[in-house]
Amino acid sequence: MIFTSDFETRHIKEAVQNRSVAGNVVLETSVIGKIQGIQFSGDLFLVNGNKAKQTNTVYLKRFPFTTLMNTTLWELRIDYAKMTDNRLGFGKKLIWEREGETE
Repeated sequence: MIFTSDFETRHIKEAVQNRSVAGNVVLETSVIGKIQGIQFSGDLFLVNGNKAKQTNTVYLKRFPFTTLMNTTLWELRIDYAKMTDNRLGFGKKLIWEREGETE
């Protein structure tokens, strides 16, 4: 996953100290049958070197408005993800782990 964030944000300051990160994205709903979300963990890296030019080109193509911004690109290498989707059945969870990784 590639995203942009400033060095002065709390999450980047903390990730620079410890690149192992975790997060979640959840659809806000009060209807139990519509709950959807993903939990993930992995390592965060500053995109630099040879990869930076190619990544920046792809990112700017997808988000052209960022051309006018001073952006810093980060790569989140996801090693574990768990998606909950109650639309598939109450408490339905799909788990993905990078091969050779453990939780």
